[in-house]
Amino acid sequence: MPFTFVAGSLPLDFANTVSWHTGPEPYDHLRTPADLAEWAREAGIPAPVGGEADLAEARELREALFRAFLAATRGEAVAPADLATLNAHLRTALAHVLVAPDLTWSWDDPASPAIVGWTVARQAADLLTSADLGSVSVCQADNCGWLFLDRRHLRRWCTKQGCGNRAKAARHYQRVRARRGSPPPDSA
Repeated sequence: MPFTFVAGSLPLDFANTVSWHTGPEPYDHLRTPADLAEWAREAGIPAPVGGEADLAEARELREALFRAFLAATRGEAVAPADLATLNAHLRTALAHVLVAPDLTWSWDDPASPAIVGWTVARQAADLLTSADLGSVSVCQADNCGWLFLDRRHLRRWCTKQGCGNRAKAARHYQRVRARRGSPPPDSA
């Protein structure tokens, strides 16, 4: 099953690898190390399949990033524990980053499964410290919790086709139900 990339930012799309994140029954799309490698491939990060430890580290980073970006959307301070998690991953990433001969960012060990976390941590730090942080939004659909960049501040949902359509259908249902429940007009 292909992953969904709608956030406009790699670290936000990584945080979105849990559906219904803020609901009572979140669904984790990164259930196996192969899932993580597949997400990376679809995101354009050439990463081999790692082990359970790589998956656990990626999930730890994802959850810290989700909470950090969610706090930012609410105008709250990022929890020190989440910053500590990000900074630990960032220190590791920065120990492996280099400038390649073609003058692009690269990694000293491109065959490492950790390249996923390195890439996400570096880009997350860039986003958290940029003016674009004010453009991070959270889907307004109940319990969705997906994050996305909204530089024009016009989006309400992660996708119009998914949460947007569900919200519109729910509003329509409520209007129809309200009309049926209202008393008939006076016929006097």
